[in-house]
Amino acid sequence: MTLTSTKRLGATYELQRGYRRMIYPAVIAVGIFAIVPLAGMFALAFSDYHLLRGTNWQFGFKNFARLLSDQRLMNSIYVMSILSFFGVATQVIIGTAVAVGLQKIVGRWRFGRILFLVPYAVPHVAVALIWLSLFTPTLSPINAFFDLFGITVPSFLTTQGGAMFAIVMADTWTNFPFAMLIILAALQGISPDLDEAAAIDGATRVKTFFFITLPLLMPALLMVTLFRFIDSLKHFPMIFVITKGGPGRSTQATNFYAYVQTFQNSNVAYGAAIAVTLFLMAALISFYVARLNQRVSQ
Repeated sequence: MTLTSTKRLGATYELQRGYRRMIYPAVIAVGIFAIVPLAGMFALAFSDYHLLRGTNWQFGFKNFARLLSDQRLMNSIYVMSILSFFGVATQVIIGTAVAVGLQKIVGRWRFGRILFLVPYAVPHVAVALIWLSLFTPTLSPINAFFDLFGITVPSFLTTQGGAMFAIVMADTWTNFPFAMLIILAALQGISPDLDEAAAIDGATRVKTFFFITLPLLMPALLMVTLFRFIDSLKHFPMIFVITKGGPGRSTQATNFYAYVQTFQNSNVAYGAAIAVTLFLMAALISFYVARLNQRVSQ
């Protein structure tokens, strides 16, 4: 090995050491703000901590045994599944449609991307307040418009289906720009020669999209679906502001039910057990989707 090669190897090693030193603050931050609270949540889930009764710190599996017979928990999982499925599906479909529409004009009209990103920049609590006013008959400008023609619009928030629809609409409006950005980036990575070849062969734009473009977008679509699904498990701000879990308990998703047990019923240990269960469910589904994405990408 020559002296020059030795110097290059030494420089590369020092550069790698420098990179590792640069990520130390990030690793420490993740440990403080993510791993430590997560470990605390697991510890509480196996305890008997209660805000009013105190605790003897007797660790066991009784909280998780209680989960198996909790009908409210089963209902909350059902509600969460409905909200996540329709919310994520709507966001991906709308995001893909907008991305396809912007693909041809984004080079000449970049301001269009900024307009569609505005909802994504609005805090979720503010979004929830906006949509709460839209679905409240006495405040909604939509109801006021139809009242001019003598048409009565039913209150969405008084029925289970209407309340779920309101949450899905609010969540879709603020989060579809994320799907749009990812899909738009994936579309710009597809060679236009493929579309031209398909056009020469006589394929219509619809067939070109479904048989050429869409299969090439599958890795991006799966990634967007995974990220949006994980984030959709955090419906708490929308539910808390728009429906407060109602009418009745019809929109109490799992994370909201954990809040009810922890802060309304003061049962911190059982609320932590619900949160741990939700975390494990999200981790398993994320692992499955990641493996599926890996297979599609190969």
